[in-house]
Amino acid sequence: MRLFHPALVLVATLSFLYPANAQGQKGWASRTLDRILAPSRELEPSAFYVPAPRWTFALTGDLRQATFSQVQDFFLLSAKLSPSGEMIIEETPVNLSANVRGKISTGIGVQVGYGDLSLSLSRNLGGKGKDHVFSFDYQSAGYALQAQYFSHSAPVDYHQTCAEEGHWAYRDEDGVTEKPGLLRSLLVDGFYAFNRRTFAYSAAYRGTLFQKRSAGSWMFGSKLILGEYRIDPEEEFAHWLNGQARQTTAQVSFGGGYSYNLVPFHRQPSGERDKGLRNLTINLTLLPMVTLFNQFTATAYNDLADGVYTRVDKVVRNGKLQVNYVARIGIGYTYNLFSINLSASNNDYSYRGISSITYGGYVSNNVKTEGSFFRWTTALRLGMRF
Repeated sequence: MRLFHPALVLVATLSFLYPANAQGQKGWASRTLDRILAPSRELEPSAFYVPAPRWTFALTGDLRQATFSQVQDFFLLSAKLSPSGEMIIEETPVNLSANVRGKISTGIGVQVGYGDLSLSLSRNLGGKGKDHVFSFDYQSAGYALQAQYFSHSAPVDYHQTCAEEGHWAYRDEDGVTEKPGLLRSLLVDGFYAFNRRTFAYSAAYRGTLFQKRSAGSWMFGSKLILGEYRIDPEEEFAHWLNGQARQTTAQVSFGGGYSYNLVPFHRQPSGERDKGLRNLTINLTLLPMVTLFNQFTATAYNDLADGVYTRVDKVVRNGKLQVNYVARIGIGYTYNLFSINLSASNNDYSYRGISSITYGGYVSNNVKTEGSFFRWTTALRLGMRF
């Protein structure tokens, strides 16, 4: 029953976007959606079956896992007294690493849509930590836009090494945060198919448009990523970083690749409400991407009074050029108004650059920072058009 209320919210949202107005002229929102949802004029009628837009409700289940890692290398001053009482000060190398290795979890969710538009919500069942996914999709024959918001919390494993073994300043420590760390990401993907006559990217994923024969297309893709990694400033690991408890990243990527739909069989409907419709479509998509804009920030917090942690420093750095990719596999089977879709996808991003950490009056300006986020999902969708 926990998903019942979110399902009502999704229905209400789409109902607002597409209001029924049978007694008068349609409003601006309805007319705009009519244009968006209208079948593309570029489609070859012999290559597709395009039913009229309908409301769709689907139950979703998935297996998923999210992982995050960050490594920082820099130098800090270490001091000791010599046997003669002389102060010895050296720069010693420090390596700090943090890892969030979420376990494979099971999720359940709902999806509500009208035509090419849909909203979905999913959350994990059992296991440690919390994992929520909210997404908006627009998938037409030649265009696709998907916005996904991930929120994942789990304990953070950390490790610190200072100097080399045998050195007087050598330390080797590790631990686990008492409070879970937080990973949040907003990913917006856009796709454009150059073959918009005999190929439809959405054919294997939605059950709203059906490709009659196999075909593929070269694709252009873009991706926007806004990511955040955060731990509680009270954690010991945050103290090692002089209060740095939050890392954010912003990336914009562009690239191209290929997508192919294999259609083993298709049968046209023989009666009303798509009675007799049968379709099986398998999609394979791979788009390498180059990250042209890659910026990350590090924010530090300190206890200035009465246990209240306040932001005291924020460092913004431009990361180096990165290469990411979009990979997706989908299988869709339709029987009358029912559809079953199985898909596997991954979302990953990485950042790398130079930042700084301030310890008292000493500033380490050459902090080499590398981080990576990876999340894979295998999802099953059971949907019906009404």
